[in-house]
Amino acid sequence: ASYTLADNVENLSFAGTGAFAGTGNALDNVITGGAAIDTLSGDTGNDTLDGGVGADSLTGGEGDDTYIVDNAGDIVTEAADEGTDTVRTTLANYTLGSDVENLTYTGTAAFAGTGNSLANTIKGGAGADTLDGGAGADILIGAAGNDTYIVDDVGDVVTEAANQGTDLIKTALSSYTLDNNVESLLYTGSTSFTGTGNALSNTITGGVGNDTLDGGTGNDTLDGGAGDDIYIVDSASDVIKDSAGTDEIRTALAAYSIATLANVENLTYTGSASFTGTGNALDNTITGGAFNDTLNGGAGADSLIGGLGDDIYIVDNAGDSVAENTGAGTDTVRTTLASYTLGSDVENLTYIGTGTFAGTGNTLNNILTGGAGVDTLSGGVGNDTYVIGGGDIVIENADEGIDTVQTNLAAYTLGNNVENLTSTGTAAFTGSGNALDNVLKGGVAADKLMGAGGNDTLIGGGGSDTMLGGIG
Repeated sequence: ASYTLADNVENLSFAGTGAFAGTGNALDNVITGGAAIDTLSGDTGNDTLDGGVGADSLTGGEGDDTYIVDNAGDIVTEAADEGTDTVRTTLANYTLGSDVENLTYTGTAAFAGTGNSLANTIKGGAGADTLDGGAGADILIGAAGNDTYIVDDVGDVVTEAANQGTDLIKTALSSYTLDNNVESLLYTGSTSFTGTGNALSNTITGGVGNDTLDGGTGNDTLDGGAGDDIYIVDSASDVIKDSAGTDEIRTALAAYSIATLANVENLTYTGSASFTGTGNALDNTITGGAFNDTLNGGAGADSLIGGLGDDIYIVDNAGDSVAENTGAGTDTVRTTLASYTLGSDVENLTYIGTGTFAGTGNTLNNILTGGAGVDTLSGGVGNDTYVIGGGDIVIENADEGIDTVQTNLAAYTLGNNVENLTSTGTAAFTGSGNALDNVLKGGVAADKLMGAGGNDTLIGGGGSDTMLGGIG
């Protein structure tokens, strides 16, 4: 059977049981077939063609046409520049033919919808949809359900509303930023990738290249995979997963540790306050900022770079290196090594171990602090200060500055080439000078201060002190 609409009649519906050929006119027609294999053709209007349950052939002609597709054998035919056309389907998967722009799923299950080379608009339903617009600049709308979007054009737009499932974008683009209300991002390419999240708790997965992953403000999971990856961490709850390469964490958090990250080597502070950075068992490079940083590389042979500010470096491997610039603060190395020599531009050295220690300064005005063991401290050139305990040895050569010993011992006698002595304890103290012009300072108790051959200055402090000037 066949029928062609006369002029001024809009709609055509076949009520028979056999095959049907229905043709429209210049109006906006609605043409509906039957249960058999129908051939429906529109004309110049904005037509709606619904072939019914059979494997139908649908041709809209000019105008913005809509095709109802409910059989995998349905064939939609459109020519170029014949309007903006839409397929509406209940099929579980559908791929747009050429010259059809839009695809809308009208079913209730999961849907796989694929576009063509045009700028498509593809709409999913309430299920877990997979939408792939193809090569054009597409609009992908998943609606409810845990949807997956294939993004392969920088002009693609993904639209999700809040609380509409946990959604994923897969892309081979070299960079991508997640749209609002989309949780996850997976790179499917083979080069380097820059992936950026949003305010949600995102999962961002890189590939085999050198990726830069930034989850944004949420509690994110970042997985760079292979390659030399960079992770931007802006939440203490961010989770980093990495398997290979030389990788770096960049963070503005006040404190961050990579101690539990077995495959991440480097840590860089990007904030504007003081920072505490801790490494792991690998050979780390840890870089601070412009303020007072505390950098601890952990067990490996680490490179510690404090930058500006009064920085503290925890050194526990003979291969650790500390880098400081001239005039970049007053810096301190704290070490458990049995011996350590300060590098250039670092002022202070403190032993935090339990054994015997040999500490050596540089040409700056150093503060050298021993530990509980018998330590040997040598400041070298500069006005150095030695903080010592029992049995410690201070080594100074002549004319290497005006040097000071600070001690909480009950008694101390200055060695050669050290000028000044200060008691830091709370009990009675006996302090003795040497042949130089000494400054001897007592504490809060009843101290006994004894100069020697130089022109000495004795300052008793609190308590009933005894002061003997010597022969100077």
